[in-house]
Amino acid sequence: MRVWIALIVAMVLAWAEGNKSAYFKVLMEHQNPYIFDKTQRLELQKERLRAQTTQKVAEFEYKKAVDVQKIKKEQTQIQSQSEVKKEEVAVTPQKQMVEVKKKMLLYALLGFLVFLVVGYLAFKRYHSYKEKIELEKMRLQEALHEKEMAMRERELQAQIAGKLIDAVASGTLSKEQEEKLLGLATGNNLLENKR
Repeated sequence: MRVWIALIVAMVLAWAEGNKSAYFKVLMEHQNPYIFDKTQRLELQKERLRAQTTQKVAEFEYKKAVDVQKIKKEQTQIQSQSEVKKEEVAVTPQKQMVEVKKKMLLYALLGFLVFLVVGYLAFKRYHSYKEKIELEKMRLQEALHEKEMAMRERELQAQIAGKLIDAVASGTLSKEQEEKLLGLATGNNLLENKR
């Protein structure tokens, strides 16, 4: 486009140069007013007007070419800006999708961690509850065992006491043995003495 502008300007200047020689000829003759007559003066004015018109046309063409270039430049800028905006509009949903995926992944990770913590706490609570129940069972078994042992001990004491009474009543024991057996029966636990 610049080549065309330069070419137009060169053509206008060449045409003005061709008219300039006629204009200078008339101007030279005009310096000596006695030589010219009225028709030549009119010709001189016509040439002057033609030269001015040509110059104005050349200026107008130049301004027109410059304005066209400015408009084209602005148009390309607007097009490039619209293309950039289109690309931004096209890229924005993709960026939003990436952000949404990141947030979803973060929430999933946080949810999983919360699930693990809650699961761990529930397991620990269940385990402690189970241990508590086991300890309670063991305590109850131990209490039952102690009751059973105490009962057996009483039964054994009753049996031994019955045998002692039978032995003392039979009169076959010596005095020393009788005192020993009575001391055992009245004094301490019989099972402890047997040990």
